[in-house]
Amino acid sequence: MKLTHISASLVFLGAIAVTPAYGASVSFTPIGSQLDQDAINDLQVNVGDTIDVFFTLDTSGLTANLQSLDLLFQQDPTELLTLDVFRTDADRAAFSDFSGSPVENPPFGIPTVLFQRSDSVGVSPNSTLEIVGATYEVLPGFKNDGLPDLAVTVSSAIDANGIDVTSLFQPVSQSLDVQPAPVPETTSLLGFLGLAALGTSSLLKNCSKRV
Repeated sequence: MKLTHISASLVFLGAIAVTPAYGASVSFTPIGSQLDQDAINDLQVNVGDTIDVFFTLDTSGLTANLQSLDLLFQQDPTELLTLDVFRTDADRAAFSDFSGSPVENPPFGIPTVLFQRSDSVGVSPNSTLEIVGATYEVLPGFKNDGLPDLAVTVSSAIDANGIDVTSLFQPVSQSLDVQPAPVPETTSLLGFLGLAALGTSSLLKNCSKRV
């Protein structure tokens, strides 16, 4: 089933930079760091690099078992190639029902999938478990375009009492933008080599004077 009624504002919450979680959350590592003026955390990489990403569910602050969890996941396939992705044993044990549905016409054209998890028991409060692992390869042409290359957003969370606890997930989303690693300027590199050569020449002269 394809979804068409996911609001643009909800999906683009993935563009918000991650902040430390003091309540329930779904987060991933690496978190990156702020390298430019936009709100998305950045990760400096080179073409061909592989990135291991791990997604973690934290139910801190909940007062009843988490029985249902819907996550919106964004990935830019023009910048990151999926080499491997898997649900952990802990995730499978916690959520017996699992499905994924692509979102049609996602905002900004970034492919988005709605992953839904549920279980009659679920995850107890104040628990932390790794739910997904993935490996991505950085593709040629990746760029700093101010849009998330990876993002996850909690779109719905329901506890064992049937209460919507989505608002207890803080932050509600996390995102990452891969950026080219800086290359040393040619002039600086030549200058360094020149200084090195000068130092070697001086050293040889000093040594010859002592012989």
